[in-house]
Amino acid sequence: MVGKPKLPNWLKFIRDHRRHYIALGRGERRTYIEKLSELTGLSDNSLRRMLAAAGFLEEEGITDLPPGRRLPLGSVENIARIAAYDPSRRRALLDEVWAGTKTIDELATEWETLRDKVRSNAKKRSPMSTERLEDMATAELKRRKLDVDHAKFVSFDKDKDGLQLSRYFDGISGPRLVINLRKGPPVVVFDSRRFGGTAASFMHMRKEFLRNILVAAGLYQTVLVHAPEWDEDIVELKRLARPSLASRILLIGHPASAEK
Repeated sequence: MVGKPKLPNWLKFIRDHRRHYIALGRGERRTYIEKLSELTGLSDNSLRRMLAAAGFLEEEGITDLPPGRRLPLGSVENIARIAAYDPSRRRALLDEVWAGTKTIDELATEWETLRDKVRSNAKKRSPMSTERLEDMATAELKRRKLDVDHAKFVSFDKDKDGLQLSRYFDGISGPRLVINLRKGPPVVVFDSRRFGGTAASFMHMRKEFLRNILVAAGLYQTVLVHAPEWDEDIVELKRLARPSLASRILLIGHPASAEK
């Protein structure tokens, strides 16, 4: 039997403390958690889990629970784990939990199944191939009437200019390809596909990926992005960015990429 939660609204509780927590330095955060644990009787681990889950929900625009509604901490954690592998599922799963049609155990099963499937596929595949990405990028450039005849494709980390510019990109979510056109400046290509992930990595990877796209738009004339699971986030990024930067970011295979 599931016990009664210690906190009727864990999200409201932890958000009141999260604002103070994120403003502290690393050492101060540990002390803050220890004192909060003593004050509330909640373990350090439980408090850290709440902080991580609240951060995930905040990214989705959820900052409180409506009266009479529940959003179990365990459900949020499982959705975050799933999102690390398949970001496109996060909103549908949150809606199902809100509606009471998806349980913690069902989410855990979905995560384990997805994780095992991804690991199995990763073992069968060779290291990240750029062949399919080249095809998609070529089709997008042709659709935009750019001359791709005799274009040269090279991995970003092997491109002469890419090696010099790599210092400006964070983590592993930087550009994948550089397309050196016969005429005009080079085109840089992003691809969000990756294997693995953790419960916390979804938020981190999304922010890092979006930041890297903005950096690329400041360095390259044309930035192609293949990220179907994050299309909405990138469309919003283009809306908020300066027009001169937004016009350089093109979504592969998305209606928004038709914008001139």
